[in-house]
Amino acid sequence: MKSKKIYTILLVVLIILQVLVNVYVGTKKEYYHMDEAYSYGLMNYDKLNITDNEDFLNKWHNKEYYIDYFALNSDEMSDWGAVYENQKNDVHPPLYYLLLRISSLFTIDSFSKWTGIGLNIIILAISSILMYIICNKIFKSNVWALIVTAINAFSFSTLENAIYIRMYALSTLNMLLFTYMTLRVYEKKELNIKDMILTGLVLILGGLTHYYFFIYVVGVYLCLLYKSIREKNYKFIIRYTIMAAISAVIYLLIFPYSISHIFFGYRGAGSASGTTALEIIKSIGIYLYIVNKNIFNYILPLYLIVILGIFIVCKIMKKKNNEEKQKASIVNYILVGTLLYFVLIAILTPYKELRYVLPICPLIIICTVYYSKLLLQKVLNNKTVMIIISICFAVIICTPALTKNKLEFTYSQHNGIAERIEKLDAPILYVFNTQNNRFLDDIYLFTLVDESYILNANDFSEEKIDEIFENKDLKNGLVVICNEDINQEELKQTIYNELHLNMEYTQRMNACDIYYAK
Repeated sequence: MKSKKIYTILLVVLIILQVLVNVYVGTKKEYYHMDEAYSYGLMNYDKLNITDNEDFLNKWHNKEYYIDYFALNSDEMSDWGAVYENQKNDVHPPLYYLLLRISSLFTIDSFSKWTGIGLNIIILAISSILMYIICNKIFKSNVWALIVTAINAFSFSTLENAIYIRMYALSTLNMLLFTYMTLRVYEKKELNIKDMILTGLVLILGGLTHYYFFIYVVGVYLCLLYKSIREKNYKFIIRYTIMAAISAVIYLLIFPYSISHIFFGYRGAGSASGTTALEIIKSIGIYLYIVNKNIFNYILPLYLIVILGIFIVCKIMKKKNNEEKQKASIVNYILVGTLLYFVLIAILTPYKELRYVLPICPLIIICTVYYSKLLLQKVLNNKTVMIIISICFAVIICTPALTKNKLEFTYSQHNGIAERIEKLDAPILYVFNTQNNRFLDDIYLFTLVDESYILNANDFSEEKIDEIFENKDLKNGLVVICNEDINQEELKQTIYNELHLNMEYTQRMNACDIYYAK
């Protein structure tokens, strides 16, 4: 009991440190991806995108017009319909947006990144508790459980997960919840009602967060099916299948639109059409690079060389560990589910980006540590193996200090552009190409200035520029944002001819260029 209390205290300290690190990283977040803007709009706005408003184009707007897209307003507090309706019309299930809306109750009538980051930090803290419990069951050691939990807590992948305001932190928690429930039922000959209800609830919550969750579930289910057939334990798998079927029915009753999203949507099965074997191999290679960067800080090959090198040297020296060795068991199931998820997202995802692998990063860490331990324990004792693996991952976690590996989702490459535009106190002219609608990539800038004008690029002319800025005070200059495929040279000349302002290049963004005209 005393030992258990000590490890509980150590886990609490670890989670407090994790929260503090996540808060610090959150303070460094300078900008937002368009999908993060979508997260706020989808949980409260009456449309999918602010650009769908009839008064969006060719109008002057104040900052409140854009803040309204992000913020949960006082008069919207009792109207929860947007959470469900927007997801029905989009391609994602609604649970994350429900939680983000609840979190937004603390920032009524205003926008704050901490609404989303704070929610993620809480979710990831719960994930660390679950990670510790899972690792304790797998490694059968409090010390190993703490080590693996710490590796995950301070990995780049978890830090990125904390500051990316999307459903991936919640999806990570769901992956761990399902893994935990699988651990609970793995050794049982017969499923009891409690385990069936809890597993079914996890399946429903996971599906209501992200559809890719089901890929991992299918992988683990196939392993359980194989185990049950091999052991002729048909009662177990029949009950498990019935439980899954009932959960699916309940899930579809809650959110029937998932059928069209999964099988006919552009982010579902339909996105895989026409994918060639070469493209799949290339995508897998890209995701391997992403995992190497964000979990292993580019040194996974070196880590594998070290582990294999130690094993080979000890084998040559004919060293042998006489201690009782742990056999890979349930971890094989985790590995199968993880690999299936990894390969299928390589095929299905339209963009090859870190966010899609974030939910399985803790599982990758568990498998990496476990199989490294399994190999080294053939030739070394448990304590020595623990020291070697701990040192390796301590080096991995500290590597960014030398390699200058940066967190992607802080968007530090935008170099404080939002702060500079706010200080200029100048109006914004956004020349908008409606054929390349990525306005939400830059909507945050418009929440910072008092006046902005969205000009449809098709209506651009000298006469239009004269009309827009007639009687406008431009003493502080003008911020000009050019959407993709705009003739910027023609725009520069027109601004100079009509407004007598010179456009100076300021910043390249994700889907536009920013100029300051003075």
